[in-house]
Amino acid sequence: MKKGLLVLLVAIIAVVSSCSKDAKINRRLDGEWKVVTIGGVAPEVSESYSFKFTKVDKLTGTGTFTYTFLTESFTEPLTYTVLDEKLTVIIDGEVEIFTVTTYEKDRMEMIDTDGDIWVLDPK
Repeated sequence: MKKGLLVLLVAIIAVVSSCSKDAKINRRLDGEWKVVTIGGVAPEVSESYSFKFTKVDKLTGTGTFTYTFLTESFTEPLTYTVLDEKLTVIIDGEVEIFTVTTYEKDRMEMIDTDGDIWVLDPK
């Protein structure tokens, strides 16, 4: 009986700590971020990528993804969810899942499904 209660307590702590990490990631995401590198490569001088995340509740939000090439900018709305330290972003019906590895106020690092590391700095 004591062993069963211990297992249950450990499971509850794991779920609560996971949720709090996800909520912390979502709080840190809130704002504008420029993409510094993708897979270790910086965007060309003539192009840039940026995200704007707006937290809706503890684990979800909305925002935009902006791509600029030369003098033309394209902005797409997005929605996102944070769960199990993964950021699921939906842009124009396309889903991308990032594993968040660093979530500091001045730097975010995420790994996409292709294994490329995205480094983002606040804008």
